[in-house]
Amino acid sequence: MTEKQLRARTSLLKAMLLVSALLMGYSDLVTTNEILQRGMGELNPFMRFSQEWLGEWWLIAKLGLTFLVMWLLWQGKSERHVAYVVALIAVPVYNNLIILAATN
Repeated sequence: MTEKQLRARTSLLKAMLLVSALLMGYSDLVTTNEILQRGMGELNPFMRFSQEWLGEWWLIAKLGLTFLVMWLLWQGKSERHVAYVVALIAVPVYNNLIILAATN
């Protein structure tokens, strides 16, 4: 495999991981909204503060944070580190899904 092919493959992998990070951020947003609609609260103190301070505009803070993380990941050199962060971003989504499943 040539250097150019390796860079293209690496860029594609990184782009797929970044799209996964965006999807996880969006999924967290959707599942958190569902939890809030069911009368439960936010466990993350930073997001709870932004919900209290910004009201319904807290979504902007959440999406802004997601895009900041994506930009920082894009600057990273290692795809493995990006994959670790994406896995970490997925944990709150899984937790939210477990909470939602337990309420049914």
